[in-house]
Order: sequence, then structure tokens, then C-alpha cells
Amino acid sequence: MSNFGHTCTFCSKCNKLGGVTLVLGLDIGSTSTKAALVDVTDGVRVVHVERRPTSSDPHQLLAGAAEVTRSCGARAGSPIAAIGVASMAESGTALAAYGTPLTGMLRWDRAVDRAHLDHLLTLRPGLPARTGVPATTKPAAVALIALATAQPEALRALRHWSGAADLIGHALTGVRAVDHTLAARTMLAGADGDRWDEGLLTDLGIPLHVLPALRAPGRRVGFTTGAAATFGLRPGIPLHIAGHDHAVGAWAAGARVPGDAADSLGTAEAVVRVAADVDRAGAVAAGFAVSRTVDGAAVTVLGGSRSCGALLALWESRHPGTIALLSEQDPADWSTSPVTVLPYPAGRQCPRPDADAELQVLGVGEDDALARGLLQSLVSHARWMRETADELAGGPCTSLVLLGSLAHRIPAWPALTAATGLPVRLVAHDEPVAAGAALLAAVREHVASPDATLPSSAVAPSAAPGLDEAHDRFLAAVHDQLSTRTARTPQGER
Repeated sequence: MSNFGHTCTFCSKCNKLGGVTLVLGLDIGSTSTKAALVDVTDGVRVVHVERRPTSSDPHQLLAGAAEVTRSCGARAGSPIAAIGVASMAESGTALAAYGTPLTGMLRWDRAVDRAHLDHLLTLRPGLPARTGVPATTKPAAVALIALATAQPEALRALRHWSGAADLIGHALTGVRAVDHTLAARTMLAGADGDRWDEGLLTDLGIPLHVLPALRAPGRRVGFTTGAAATFGLRPGIPLHIAGHDHAVGAWAAGARVPGDAADSLGTAEAVVRVAADVDRAGAVAAGFAVSRTVDGAAVTVLGGSRSCGALLALWESRHPGTIALLSEQDPADWSTSPVTVLPYPAGRQCPRPDADAELQVLGVGEDDALARGLLQSLVSHARWMRETADELAGGPCTSLVLLGSLAHRIPAWPALTAATGLPVRLVAHDEPVAAGAALLAAVREHVASPDATLPSSAVAPSAAPGLDEAHDRFLAAVHDQLSTRTARTPQGER
């Protein structure tokens, strides 16, 4: 049976006859590439997930995506009805004619000379507030300036600039297109991500045709072609760019309307606050990014921190056994640690952006107290981000959903998050972005209910005494570090 022209609707004839509706989601993440095969026949059920490391080599990245897709496709007992692709943002590669890579995948966490950002801000002083993207060296606009400086011959040969998601989309459909959530993070489009800034592109010497086409929310990229056989897929399957990984996960978990919030725990952490409106300039100044939900229906305020899985890995290398200790901790037996950790091994993104913020351990204790203090402080930083986003959105959020593998590996994490009294739910599956990309494609192709979300369960809050006091100590330590650094910085260097 061919997938071409598959247009059945939710609860339509094919499902009444007992058919199974399967969709496929891909998540091209910073650390790993995931594919999820999802059954949306009656609710949302993840059938199978495959993972491979994400390569910075574009050819290897495509090969890894093809491998996980083939593995999932081999388990599909019926045709795949739709494909969704999500990816890390602010990562792209320069391609020459015929798609030949001129660079590796220039990732969001690469080292870039600040002078390139300063040059961009000289050209467009108000660009961060207008685009909703904080003034960092991560966006594609800065990457292209750096490329022009370091490799002018590469810029002359440039025919396409491709993010991770649209690289996959092109391989499967032959069409280069991207969604608004990924476009908005380039600093080359407005916060709505609905059009490229042709004036800025002209100033940068970048032809408009170099960038992928912009797809409005709900519009598919196209259909798979015969080239999709490399991925183990047949032609004719509709494909959608689901969007920025954190935004996709938040939407799939049910954070869709103003007042909802999601906390995505991975190598990096992202708090996504859904709002009706927001102080965009204030948000960007505080280090938050402002965009739209993947369905385009509401505004999102996104706060990011590298101090999550990456810091846990660093801590484990220095204190072996930390992750095992935290993973085995029963939330009901949590004992509040007197240790406070300022979790900034690579500076702080928000709410008070500070590239020079330092990792500090305040207080003393045995290994278990240090580990618990680390986790409490990670939870406190996320709470600080969330409550600042609430201020920017004009009111407190009404619900929070947690997603990501760390929330499953360390059961105390959700319980500590819920200790503030906010209703918290935990997404059942540990690969919510890949599954969410599949679900979004299914909804857009009308083969799943528009109200469908990934399964989740309520989180019982930790009843450990002293957690609010620990949070207050954390905030006091942060502000003390800020005051100390400001006091010792000469006036002319601020």
C-alpha cells in the first residue's frame, strides 16, 4: 500500500476498520539523533525509539538520521502516515552547489569571536529586541559574519545555508524549507519567524535564495521522494518541519495556551513559558528568547541554561558516583542539603546574563550532601528562570510539565520542582521531542486529534522541610556573586 495521498482524518474509515495509524518523528539534538515511531490510532503511544550520536559532519549527520529512521521503519507493520522533524536551533552548515558541505555543522555551542556579534549590532543596534533573540554569538547571522571573515572563499561558494532540520527535510523531499520557530532563532527573521530580513541580508552580502523557504504553521514541506529509500521510506509521505526541539517538546507535552509552562531537561535546560503577550525588549535584555508556539497560536518566552545534564556530567567526572547516588534517592526520603551550588561552569544565560559567572560551591558536606546541594541548586535556577518569565508575561503560570530523560533518571528532580505548590506533570516518555515531532505531523495531516498530547502523570511534591530556605540561599548567593564581581570590575570595563 502506498503512502502517497494519505488523507484520512482522525477516527475516519481506516481506523474504524481496525487500521493502525503510525507516524514518525526525528529529533536532531546536540548530543544524539533520535527517531520515534508513534501510534496515534487511539491516543498517543510510542512504539519504538532509536538513538545514535549526532555528528558535526553533515554527511554523517544524515547517515545517522537515516540509520535510526530505517530501524524504526523496520518495526512498522503498516504505512507511515506522516513525518515530523525537530532539531536543535542556532546550528547550521554552509553548502555549495549540489549540496557539497563547505563547513561542518556550526553548532549553537561553538566558540565564536564576540567581535562578529559586535559588528552585527553596529549594523542593527535594535536587532535583539526586534527579533526576540538575545545578543549572543549563537545565531546564524553571527555565524555567517564569522564565515565571511575567516573563510571568504566559502562565502563566495555558498549556495545554501541549512539548519539540521531542513537538511533532513531536503534529503527526504528535495525541498529546502524551515518552520518559524527555527527561523526566528537565526536573527535573520523577526520574532514571528514569518519572513527573512532582506535588508539585513543585503548588508551581510547574503542572497535571499541561500536561505530555506519559510513554511507557515501547519504547512508541510512536501512529500518524500525516491531518495527517501536511503532512510528506508517509500515515496509520497507528507513531511513537516516540526521546529525548535524545546518548543516542539513543550507543545507535545501540552504547554499550548497562555499560563502553561514546560521545563525540558537535557544536555541543556530550557524553560518555555506560553503567554498571550510579553515585554519583548525586557525579556531579551534578561537573556530570554521570544518566539511563538509551534502552532503559531501564542507567544513563548524561552529561558535556557547549559547547567543541566552537561553540569551533571562534569560533576560526575570530578565526583564519581554522583549520578547513581541521585538516581537512587527516594523523593520521599529527601533531606535538604545545606550546600548551595552556583551552577555556572560556562557563564549564565539568564535571567541575569553573565558570561563570566563562575561555578561555586558554598558550604561543606559529604558526597551525598554535595550531590543533593547540586540538584537543589539546578532546580532553584530553573525556578528563578520560570518566575522571571512569569514577571515578563504579566502573571504566574498555572501549570508546569517536565520532560526529558533526566526527569526519569533522577526521580527526586520532579518532586523538588513540584515543592513550590505549582501543579506539575511529568511526561511519560523520555524522548518527548522525537515523539512530539511525530504527533505534530499527525495533527497537521489530520490523522490525530488536535487535542492529543503525550501521556503524562501528576508529580507528588517533596515534603522535605527547608526547601524554600534553600532556594532563598541560592538567590542570595547569586546576587552576592553579582555584587562582588561588579564591585571589582573597573568602571571603564563594565
